Amino acid sequence: MAPDPEKILEEADDAFDNEEYELARKKFTEAMKLFQKENDGKGECMCLIGIAETFSSVENWKEAMNYYKKCLEIALKLNNEDDIYACYEGLGDSHSALEKWDEAKKYYEKGLELAKKLKDKEGEFSCLINIGHTYSSLQEWEKAIDYFEKSLEVVKSLDNPELEFLCFIGIGDAYFGSELYEKAMKFYEKAITVASSLNSKEDEASCLESLGDCLFALGDISKAVEKYRAALNLAKQAKNAYFQFTNLMKIGDAHMATNETEPALEQYKAALKIAKRLQDPELIEIANDCINQLKS
Repeated sequence: MAPDPEKILEEADDAFDNEEYELARKKFTEAMKLFQKENDGKGECMCLIGIAETFSSVENWKEAMNYYKKCLEIALKLNNEDDIYACYEGLGDSHSALEKWDEAKKYYEKGLELAKKLKDKEGEFSCLINIGHTYSSLQEWEKAIDYFEKSLEVVKSLDNPELEFLCFIGIGDAYFGSELYEKAMKFYEKAITVASSLNSKEDEASCLESLGDCLFALGDISKAVEKYRAALNLAKQAKNAYFQFTNLMKIGDAHMATNETEPALEQYKAALKIAKRLQDPELIEIANDCINQLKS
């Protein structure tokens, strides 16, 4: 009895879901060869996308792009628009990961055009917000805000608070990058409301930290510390050690801004303990540098 490519494809999907990427890649390749023998271009595309995703899952972006491009070539010949869209998005994500922002934007724009044609609102949102992020990465803040606002309009039809949260954060970050801190704060506050409704302590902590950054930039150090401490408290509840580290460091920086060296040193030492617990050399170095500067 001849092997069934559909069954092997299911096995590949199961391996992928279990994060067994090498096994998944082997199974996708096996299924792909069978689909090729049957001249089943759709099946071949599914396998090529699967292989691409196994590479992107381990951050091998160049190999991921190679397989997305192979799939795109076939999908374009077949006029298979769903797979064409998947390739555009995958190529955009891969180029973004490699910080090739202009190339990423080019693929997201193609994906956006196709998503609109397919009336795929989630796809449209994904491309709009990703274009916004490429402009943010290029520090083209006005264009970034424009695309984040467009993505926010699409979200209204999806009734998805998680996606709405991402839009508010994107707009807030772009206003922060523009040094329009009061405008940024308005969107971070909107994001906090959504995060709170979703009971997401980590997201709420992240927003409070961003509010603290805005207040610090505006020179309101005492209120900035209030936000950092509130973020620190939530980070402890969420057991997020990285957020604890960043907020302790920022509380220390705030004390330094008001020449309170002893409280600053206390915060930096607390941050160092967390960095050592995380066994993160970069964070350990950051905390040690601040401590050593105070001791010198």
